Order: sequence, then structure tokens, then C-alpha cells
Amino acid sequence: MATSLDEEFKYFLSNISCLAVLRLPYNERCMMIKRVKNCRDILGYFNYFEMMYCFFNVHEKFIEICVMLIFLIIAYYYLLLMSIVVDISFMPVLKILSVKMHLSEFVAGATLFAFGASCPDFVANLLPIREDSAIIAGTFGDSVVNVLLCGGLICYMKPFKMDWFVVVLELLFLWLAVELLRYLMFYNQCMSYTDSSILLSVYLLYLIVIIIDLKLLRWTINKLQREILELKRQSSSVERENQLAIRITALRELMRHQHMQIRSSSLRTSRRRTLENSLPQLKKEGLDYEANRTMLHNKNNPKNRLLWTDFLESLNPIDATEWRLAGRCQRFCILIQCPMRLLVTIFVPVVDYELYKHGWSKLLNCTQIVTNPFFLITAVHSKCNNSYTSWIADFNISYSKWSLCLTVPLAIATFCHARTDVPPHYHFLFIVLSASSSLVIIVICSSEIEVLIAIVGIVCHLSEHFLNITFGSMGSAVINLMASYAMTVQGYEKLAFTGVFAGPFFNTVVSMGVAFMYNEKTHKVGSAIWLNGEHGDNCYIFIFITIVTTLWWLSLFNFTPRRSAAVFSWTILALFILYAVAVEWDIVHEITNDERFEPR
Repeated sequence: MATSLDEEFKYFLSNISCLAVLRLPYNERCMMIKRVKNCRDILGYFNYFEMMYCFFNVHEKFIEICVMLIFLIIAYYYLLLMSIVVDISFMPVLKILSVKMHLSEFVAGATLFAFGASCPDFVANLLPIREDSAIIAGTFGDSVVNVLLCGGLICYMKPFKMDWFVVVLELLFLWLAVELLRYLMFYNQCMSYTDSSILLSVYLLYLIVIIIDLKLLRWTINKLQREILELKRQSSSVERENQLAIRITALRELMRHQHMQIRSSSLRTSRRRTLENSLPQLKKEGLDYEANRTMLHNKNNPKNRLLWTDFLESLNPIDATEWRLAGRCQRFCILIQCPMRLLVTIFVPVVDYELYKHGWSKLLNCTQIVTNPFFLITAVHSKCNNSYTSWIADFNISYSKWSLCLTVPLAIATFCHARTDVPPHYHFLFIVLSASSSLVIIVICSSEIEVLIAIVGIVCHLSEHFLNITFGSMGSAVINLMASYAMTVQGYEKLAFTGVFAGPFFNTVVSMGVAFMYNEKTHKVGSAIWLNGEHGDNCYIFIFITIVTTLWWLSLFNFTPRRSAAVFSWTILALFILYAVAVEWDIVHEITNDERFEPR
């Protein structure tokens, strides 16, 4: 029979923090972690707390530190998996979609690139672990790190001439989003459905502006082309030649911004690319997609010629040329990546116009028609089901098994129809599998890293607010950093630089708007205090400094960034982290108002 003490204990377990559990003796932590509700919110596909104190049976500080090191190694492998997915699948998909949708580099960076880089944060803000966290401070911290770290990397790697109106537009919209979010939050001391709708409407306005800009660009190009034709019909004169030269120069400048092209960064048979072998060979001419597709095709060949050879070569995670040219340290790094590359290759189809046959491998792609949807549905369903056996999530296949009814006949039909030496015309449809699986893997990895960072911080007795704006922001910036690096190496620095500002803008208006709409705790008056957090005002001041100083050095350098601008950006980032550390250690006071309690 339950007593009042039992009822009080249940209420106690539902409100106690997981941080308090770590103050208990080691031999009591396993039992409490299984019963405290807050510990069940800090879960990924593995219950890391239960793994640590029940499976590893941590009973002293030294073993606890060793387990923390193991968790950091696991986090590194998650980062490695994300980088491989970005390199092999995400970037080629982004380029192909931009070309097929006839987008300019500016629009592609502001929409597709920004969405892909911000998708992990968008999903993370909806997780239970962030229901009571200072997500506004975290979002502002992410914005500071993204702009300064990723923008600085692009400027350091490859100085280029920016389009001033594009950069100014992105920075001003980001500034508007930050100020609007702060105003809405503090006006009513909470975030209502109306406030969320206002934030989402700002992104709609942003899309309208960039689409109108693209339409005006194409209208101007057509107008210039008509004027050039009219001038060519006129009799020759000095004034005619001058007017013709002016219009031709203007037309060439505008044509560069009309459509994005996949450029030839040397024809690759390998799916790996590095800074050393890509940057010096970069060519600005457009790629002949059809030539790459049909280069190995011969209609006299059998349909299944070299079927198994092609399959095994596609599965091989080690590039022979890269291995021969690599030193000992590089070979060690290649070996570390092998399991992750093999895993990605098995499940994620490659559609890359820069590869021979666009990355087509008949037998491998036919198996991926079956394995890819099965993997995606199982991964998402298991995460949503939130059921665990000990410290491992139950991988539920009750939904995914029905996908076999559709995918197996489809794979057999594709195998019977397709050839090994040329991709079928419907190979483009594999981009759906490639894009969806890439995003799911990136979201899974980022959410697991989020959980691991939270656990390491709790065990090391660091505050949640400090972790969010330092390690959390650095972890969130990793996907953007990898994507920016890959795009800059391949000659799409304008797209990457636009995405550096568009990503934080997307997080500020869309991710925040959706999170506030679905999190009912933010609708209560007074929620603005914990949404802003201890470091919220610090992050606001630094994002303000970041936007203003970026506009300043861009205008100073005539919108041609230099390496000194990268060093300047990284210096501000170092100051941001240094200030956060000083606040955490109580060396300085945070930039915020102390709470006042009126005497009774």
C-alpha cells in the first residue's frame, strides 16, 4: 500500500536534476539514474548514464575520467561520420539540386545550404533535452561561432570578390532577426503562438526578397541582351562601340550570378577529395555532365560487364592513389576513417556529376534501394519510440519491414533494366535517398554529440548555460565548418559565405519559431528569464559586435576579404570564449541584470 512518503518520493524523482544524482556515492548512482526522470531526457540511441554507472560500473573518479575519454572518442567518431557524409553525399546533392532548380549561388546558399547546415539544430531544439534550456542564448552563441569561425575559414582559404548587396542583405536580415527575437521575448516575458508566427513570417519575407532579386536579375539580363542586339544592328560609330562595350561588360558580370554551375575540379574517379589535390587543380569552366555519364559506355558491352568488380571497387573505402601518396600519419588517418566510409558507402547512394558514371554502381545501388529506406525508417522510428533494453535503444522494425514489399521488386526491376557501364536515366531519382539519408545521419550524429557534451559537462560540474554557448556552439558549427570547407575548396566560396549568414538567420527565425510553437513551457509568463539564460545578454552583445564589425571590415576592404579579416574574426571568437570562461569561473560578472527581490 502506497504511503504519503512514497507519493512525495515520486514527486521528488520527477523534479530532481541529474546533476544532483552525481552528488551521491558511486554505489547508489546506478539505481537513481534508472529512476530519475531528468536522466531519461538526456538520451540518444544509447543511455550513456546507465552505460557509465551500470554497465561500466564506475566506482571511483579515475574510472569516471576514463569513461569520459571514451565518450569524447565516440563524439569524435560522430564528427568523423558527419564529415564523410558531407563530403561523399551532402555536397554533391546540394550542387545538383541547385543546378536542377536553376538557382544562383546566392539563392542556393541562402536556402539549400542554410537549411542543410541548420537542420541538426532545428531538430535538436525539439528534443526533450532542450525543453527547459536557454535556447535563445544557445542560438545567439551558435550564430557568433558560425559567422566568426566558418566565415573566417572561408576568408583565410580563398580571398574573393563578394557581391556587396548579397552580404549586406544577409547581415541586415540577421540583425533584424536578432533584434526582433529579443523584443518579442522581453515584451511579454514569454513567447506566444503569435510571436512564433511573426518570426516565421520574417523568413517568408526573406524568401520573397531573394526570389524577387533573382527575377530582377534575369529581367535585367534579358533587357541587356535586347539592347545589345539593337546596338549591333546600328551603323558603326564611336558612341555605338562604347555603349556596346558597357552593356557587354555589364551582361557578363550579371551572367555570373544567374545560374550555378557544377565546375570541373579535375575529373575524379575517387569519391574522396582533399585540399592538397583539389585546390591547385581547380578549374572554373562548367562540367560536361553527359560526357561524365557516358564516358565508359559501349552498347556492345554486356549489361552486367564487370558487375562484381565494379561492386567491390565501390565498396573499397581506401583509394589506391591516395594510399600510395600518403605518409604514415595520413595512412593512419585513412585507416581510422575506413569503418565509417564503408558504413556510409553501403547505405547512402552517391549521385555526383563530377564522378565517372555519376557515381553509379549497378549492384551496390540496387541493394541500396532496399537497405536505404529500411535503415531510414528503422532509425527514425526507433528514436521516436524511445524504448530501451538496458542502455541500448530497441531498434524497432515493425514499420520498416513493410518497405521491403515495395523496395525489393523495385530493386529487381532496376537490376534487370540497368547497365553497369552507364547510369540509367532515372539515376537522378536516387538523389531523394541520398539527400534524406544524409540529413538523417547528420541529425543523428549531432543529437548524439549534444547528449555526450551534456553528460561530460554534468560530470565535470560545468553549468548547462556555459556548455550551450561553448562546446554546444562549437559542435553545432562543425557541420557548417565542414560544408564551408568542402564548398570553398571546390570553388563555391560565394555560396558558402552566403550560407554562413543565412544559417544563423534560419535558426533564429525558423528553428526558434517552431520550437516556441511546440514547447508549451515557453508560453508561460516569466519563461523569458530561463530562455535567455545567464549568458543570453553576453551572446547578444557579441552577435551585435560580430555583425557590426563584419560590415565594417567588408566595407573597408571593398568587399574583398583577406586573411587578416579571418584573423580578426577568430580574435573576436577567442574573446567570446574567454569571456564565457571568465564568467563560468566567477572572474568577471556576466553582462546581465541581477535579480532583485523586494522586501516584504
